[in-house]
Amino acid sequence: MDEIIYDLLLKSPLGFALLGTLRFRVIFDEPASGKSIGDVSALLTETLERPFITMSAQELEGSISVQFLTGSRPLPAAGRLFGFDMTPLPLNALLNGGDAARQLFLQFSFLDATHIGGGMLWQPNTPQQMKFSLLGTQRPFGMSADDIPQ
Repeated sequence: MDEIIYDLLLKSPLGFALLGTLRFRVIFDEPASGKSIGDVSALLTETLERPFITMSAQELEGSISVQFLTGSRPLPAAGRLFGFDMTPLPLNALLNGGDAARQLFLQFSFLDATHIGGGMLWQPNTPQQMKFSLLGTQRPFGMSADDIPQ
């Protein structure tokens, strides 16, 4: 299973708290380099000549569901995941809601291997705009909502 699931705690500036679920998967691109892996000596020589740090951006697709905001249907979302090749965890992720009637912007960073923190704007640039901070805890892989004890 390649889907990553986070249980979210959203909190408004006034202290209003909501629970939700974020599900996403990373869409990995093929390396843009035209060099093959077999040409290790050429890659090593190039690296030694000019040291550099590269930033990668990967596509994300998924959904977010917050019962009070999205209703019974999850809101589809898409965006990008940004990170450096030398770090084990990505730095930041940006997601936009895909429904014009239920817009959202979501940004989060990885606090450690299983926790995220960030913020969310619901219905941005409208009179119904709501701001939330968010904390998320990753569910163990292979665990669906039906597997969680009630």
